[in-house]
Amino acid sequence: MVATDRKTSYLSRRRLRASAACVVTVAALRHLLVHSAELVIGYRDPFSGVVTTSTSRYLRRDDKVAAWDWGAPPSLSRRPLKEGIRIAFRLRDYTKSEYRAQAEKECHGDRDKERDNRARDLPPTLVDVRSEYEWAGSVAPDPVNRDKFGRGGRYLDFSTSVSTDLKVLFLGDSVAEQFGNAFDDAATTEAHLNPNATSSTRIVLNSFRVGGQMRNCVFASAPVRGGGAVALWRVVKLFSMRRKGGGTCNNNAGGWNDHQLSSMLEQEFQPANANSFTIGQFDAVVLRIQLGWMPPRAITKDALNETISLCRDHIGARTVVVMTINFTNDVHNPAEWAWAASMNELLREMARTFNKNATEHQSEFRVQIMEFANFTTQVHWANARTIRAPDGDSFEYPNLMPPKASEHNWDQNATFLFDRFKPWHRMNHHPHSIPTVCSKMGEEFIYDNHQLKRVELRRQCRYNSVMLDGLHWCMSSVGPRYHAGLSCLLGCAYNRSGKKSSRKEELRQIEECERLCNDQFMSLVPINESWLEEEATLY
Repeated sequence: MVATDRKTSYLSRRRLRASAACVVTVAALRHLLVHSAELVIGYRDPFSGVVTTSTSRYLRRDDKVAAWDWGAPPSLSRRPLKEGIRIAFRLRDYTKSEYRAQAEKECHGDRDKERDNRARDLPPTLVDVRSEYEWAGSVAPDPVNRDKFGRGGRYLDFSTSVSTDLKVLFLGDSVAEQFGNAFDDAATTEAHLNPNATSSTRIVLNSFRVGGQMRNCVFASAPVRGGGAVALWRVVKLFSMRRKGGGTCNNNAGGWNDHQLSSMLEQEFQPANANSFTIGQFDAVVLRIQLGWMPPRAITKDALNETISLCRDHIGARTVVVMTINFTNDVHNPAEWAWAASMNELLREMARTFNKNATEHQSEFRVQIMEFANFTTQVHWANARTIRAPDGDSFEYPNLMPPKASEHNWDQNATFLFDRFKPWHRMNHHPHSIPTVCSKMGEEFIYDNHQLKRVELRRQCRYNSVMLDGLHWCMSSVGPRYHAGLSCLLGCAYNRSGKKSSRKEELRQIEECERLCNDQFMSLVPINESWLEEEATLY
């Protein structure tokens, strides 16, 4: 690990003033998701239709809605969390509310020049199991399991609300900004249900202008539902001491400074019917690796080690959640896609090393891996199956075979992801991948590229309601899975079971819990229909 200069650490200076708030105790490590009323998770291959089930001991369902007080506005005096539970979430049927994919502001708002050229609905392979079978002209292969799951389970057609007393910081580029904004909405308002709602607790502390619009660079939102906080820190390159003091926000230097950090930690919030308070310290950092702002050669083990170490030592987080590197327009060729797979393996190994070292030193610190790449590649694959050819009747990929998602590096076979609107080169500025953003293809046309002094064959398409531009997302589509997955992972580290176990057994169960959270939410494993019934709370 990279040694951090404690004399220059902002957190260290705060510890001199308030060391009691930063004390780490071994007893506090005893956090597990609750072991009680077990839920059955349905594992269905979304491509082959094979259904199996397993029992999760790491998610508990509570149908006593009144006991959780979800309807209360965010405040410190009314916390809809039970003792020992620090983060919980609720899944909802968005068809029974105002929420629709077409209400997504970023994908269909005024700033999208192509808003009239975008599909309003999710493709049938990304809605519910029944919809997919009906689209394919077949029936579910297992009527018994289909009855058990009601409609058969859902892929992306639900929404998520979050309640937590944790203080969570999103660190990264514009994609991290997207997920930070959306997670804050899910934890503070019904913005994911009402397109006109915004966070009532968010304070923008630093912003910048790009393309005539103001964008958030630093914001803090507190108290969120449950009494916690959500914040964003836009740093466009991996967090490093050598970039301290450099150009910030959208500057290619990828710099940051302690004033940005202190503005979040020391901002005073005044909740209703309670004393004012400050965030003081973050419990968790969610890290998005900034591929695109940084070339692959700059994203190294040493650089990642320093970033994670600084999240712990300088920011003060007890947990760092690292999103695996997913396919975007910034993955230019199969060689870079193979590099991304190798880096994701490295991230998993680094997490194991950090966690092992923390255990040996009786530290609470933990690195969690969020299998975002696995989830999004399955989404792209499912979308590709439904892309219509220019005639509107046939399909662009009629012979696309189902992936063998259980095999190691299965996503490396997704070579169709490199089908693009136009040839990739530097002067074409990140041409979109067809399977990631399209719902229907247009005819090919000849384009006279004056910059390169050559003629190119290009295509156009009608966009889908999943991905905005090959890098950014339609958050109403992918956000609910993301929020549930992140809440589930953080619950593995922070929610208490009330049962005493050996430390070794606790850590083993935390690891198993994290794996199950990724298996369920960072994939296209259907969401059990019963989880949406009567707005039950999951934790």
